[in-house]
Amino acid sequence: MNVYAPTHDSPLRVNIEGKELVIRVGINRLDGNENHPTLPALLFEDRVQWVKDVIREIDNSDEVGGTPLIYMLDKCMHEALEQGSIGVAEDSATHIGDCEKCGENCVPLRHTNKGQLCPKCFVHEPTGGMDNG
Repeated sequence: MNVYAPTHDSPLRVNIEGKELVIRVGINRLDGNENHPTLPALLFEDRVQWVKDVIREIDNSDEVGGTPLIYMLDKCMHEALEQGSIGVAEDSATHIGDCEKCGENCVPLRHTNKGQLCPKCFVHEPTGGMDNG
């Protein structure tokens, strides 16, 4: 039974609910100063409008369609890979780039002892994929 009762001052919480990543924070945590030291303490005419404006910026797309939230998730996913997440298959590609063997660009790559290889080149390596018997 969940006994946590969220309030306007609830701290940041990130959880899995069903098949969704859920991020929650009390709206008073967007006040500036104590919770965000690069901002001064803010005074509000309309706190709900302030939060709506912050939400708009969270979802504001740049020229390539990215949003601050997408970039934050991308950074956290990269960090989880760098820290060796055990939730990812060991032979999974870890990033996008240029294959050092075939030269294809913008392909999924793995770090290998032969360099950064795409799945096609990795499978055909004697020490990689299917050819290692």
